[in-house]
Amino acid sequence: MFARGRTAVLAGTHYRDTPPVDGGRWGMSVVLRPDPDCAHRLAAVTVEALGIAGAVHWPTGAVEAVHFTVRAIEEHRSVIPSDDPLVARSASALNRAAAVSPPVRLRLSGLTLTPSGVMVCAFPEDSAAAGFADRLGEELGPDGWFEAAYHRDIWYATLVHFTGELRDPRGLVDWVAARRYLDLGTTTVGAAELLRFAYNGRQPVRVGLARAPFAGVSTP
Repeated sequence: MFARGRTAVLAGTHYRDTPPVDGGRWGMSVVLRPDPDCAHRLAAVTVEALGIAGAVHWPTGAVEAVHFTVRAIEEHRSVIPSDDPLVARSASALNRAAAVSPPVRLRLSGLTLTPSGVMVCAFPEDSAAAGFADRLGEELGPDGWFEAAYHRDIWYATLVHFTGELRDPRGLVDWVAARRYLDLGTTTVGAAELLRFAYNGRQPVRVGLARAPFAGVSTP
């Protein structure tokens, strides 16, 4: 992944994201949100990366946006009614899956470069993350069609999405390369969230639709 990212960044052929549109990416999803301390650590790294890549790019590692995707449910919809039936069914499936799943523990170790941005790599400390993802797919049933044929075999959060020219391509490659094994600690996630994404004029940010605590976790 890093090699592909390095090649694209140095050649100027990297992907350039654009604000979400109906029928495109950034659809309703189930995600894991890092705990507050971890989120602030990732936000600080994001600021560093933007200092090299350039301020025009999306800081999706910011506190209001950062997340680890478990499963995308559908393509982007800019307007989702409050009584949307897919939201109701997905929230119910989320609750059932979370109720029998333990909290997820992720170790954040190293950054990588991709043709579309800068990511932080996450490594599950046990089988909880994979188990929850599998249970969620089972509980969604036919509503899980969007990623039915897609298996997520890595965990990550994208800290920067490229949206235009890079200010210092070589500097960015070297900066990420020096942080391939950066220790960013661990995060314990006590709940999973169903959300949609809204463009706030700067970047897509999370808009919560439902939240379900994992087994044994008490949340407000």
